[in-house]
Amino acid sequence: MTRQLFMIFVQSAFVFVFAQLLFLDTIVCATNSSSGSNTVVSEAEIQILNCALHIEHLEDALYTEGLSRFSVQDFVNNGLEPWMYGRLQEILEHEEAHVEFLKSVVSEAGGKPVERCIYNFSYSDPKSFVELASKLETIGTAAYHGASAMLTDERYISASGAMFAIEARHSGWIDSSVRKVSAWSGAFGVPLNCGQVLTLVSPFIESCPSQNSENSLLPEPYPPLTISNSAHPNEIALLTFAYPENYTSEATSASLSANFLTSNAGMLFAPVIVQEGQGPARVKIPENVHGDVFVVITTTDADHGTDKEIVAGPALIRFGFDAEGRLG
Repeated sequence: MTRQLFMIFVQSAFVFVFAQLLFLDTIVCATNSSSGSNTVVSEAEIQILNCALHIEHLEDALYTEGLSRFSVQDFVNNGLEPWMYGRLQEILEHEEAHVEFLKSVVSEAGGKPVERCIYNFSYSDPKSFVELASKLETIGTAAYHGASAMLTDERYISASGAMFAIEARHSGWIDSSVRKVSAWSGAFGVPLNCGQVLTLVSPFIESCPSQNSENSLLPEPYPPLTISNSAHPNEIALLTFAYPENYTSEATSASLSANFLTSNAGMLFAPVIVQEGQGPARVKIPENVHGDVFVVITTTDADHGTDKEIVAGPALIRFGFDAEGRLG
């Protein structure tokens, strides 16, 4: 697709989506008029939209870089089909459209769109590039899922849902057609809030324009969490994170919990065992989990969603499985 055709496509998408939003806006405004109030876009609403834009900038940058770095022949040489390259180009065009759309939405809502950052992606060949794309699409899908629960303005719920559906399709296609694993992890998706999403993507960001941190355009990410890649369900995994201030090993092991946010088994909890000398902590991964799993360390096991309880994370761990549910 040429740049000119792409811009025509983006403009057409704006007209199509906003035509639907206009109908919703008419209903909302009519309701507000009857109650004597006006529609006001909250700062929290704009921050959620900016979070989505932040993720779309990241995905756009990854596909732009990867598809410029590798050719169709590089894909073939690495055991991938040539048509997969073309599909990834289509995904890039989708991400570009999402960026332009969200910039317009944030501006029309009275906000200041976040700008693109400088990124540091780690991959060495087409397969590791696709693996990273899969992770970012999984995170992006969880971000839109979380946004759908936190947005209150019907116009933006609809806009978010339109992109949520496409992000999920990207994720499923890359996993099933390119990576040759299951396109889903279970019957339900896992929603994440903006702070959790920013924690997951922070390792890929080298620096951002100063304006992104001004005026609370984005929330602060949570402290990072890393989990040993070699552990499997029903095995002990090593956890690395910053312990809460003034916590001793005795107190910490009694009050920290690992929350496993899964698509196939809901939210599962396991006690965190702290090593002497404040070294890596340990946790036993629940037996009945598979697919993509987000792990959050909290001070209680009551709820993973509030700032006061989150100590570190989330981190994403992946347990591939076959059509019979057997781990790969």
